[in-house]
Amino acid sequence: MPAQHQPLIGILGGMGPQAGLDLASKVASETRAEIDQLHIPLVLFSVGDSIPDRTEFLLGHSETNPSAAIAHQFKKMAELGVSVAAMACNTAHAAPIFDSVKRKLARAGVDPTILHLIDETVAFIRSRYPELSKVGILGTRGTYQCELYDGPLRNAGLEPILPDPEIRNGTIHEAIFDPVSGIKSRSNPVSREARNRVFEAVEHLRGKGAELIVLGCTELPLAITNSHIDGVQLIDPTLIMARALIRATYPERLKP
Repeated sequence: MPAQHQPLIGILGGMGPQAGLDLASKVASETRAEIDQLHIPLVLFSVGDSIPDRTEFLLGHSETNPSAAIAHQFKKMAELGVSVAAMACNTAHAAPIFDSVKRKLARAGVDPTILHLIDETVAFIRSRYPELSKVGILGTRGTYQCELYDGPLRNAGLEPILPDPEIRNGTIHEAIFDPVSGIKSRSNPVSREARNRVFEAVEHLRGKGAELIVLGCTELPLAITNSHIDGVQLIDPTLIMARALIRATYPERLKP
């Protein structure tokens, strides 16, 4: 059990597994540390087999809210001494899931700080790019169904730019979920077909006037590691969350 005075980060992965590893890797890469002992302590839970699909629930194709399984994992983290945690999944932050997780933890008397990926991302955009306002959104069908980014962006004075239905339900969905070439089935390395589909979606949003594009599914930064494409800034919520976790626990170790 970690000493009580030493913050311990918890990362809930498995949604998909490579995305959780990506978040843990970015915590390490964003930490100012010259030796092993200065790296930030964290635990990664990658238990995708126990967490139902978030998009299927949000679309009404499943009656099982993943919140019960997610809350169970956060309780296990709390038992290990985790004080600040995050989920490596955009869609799991939709209110029907995230709010239910918080209620279940409160009823159980467990209260870790769970950083909110979408809130952190929107705050970053607003502070880092005050001169830009048109924000394209790439994500799962569940992300669009729940308007996961739309409301927070509008509340911050930003304009969400959404893909057309054929891009949303075809190109992006296939890039993530195609059973042969999708990122969930081939995440390391990501297939050429999936990369091309993501690039096509980025170009589509650029054509609709997007000045920034949020890679709003934690699988998407695995496919596109560029910071810009044709002058459009790409926003990686996983990187933003990694830095937020460090800032919340060991701010003096955060790289500039």
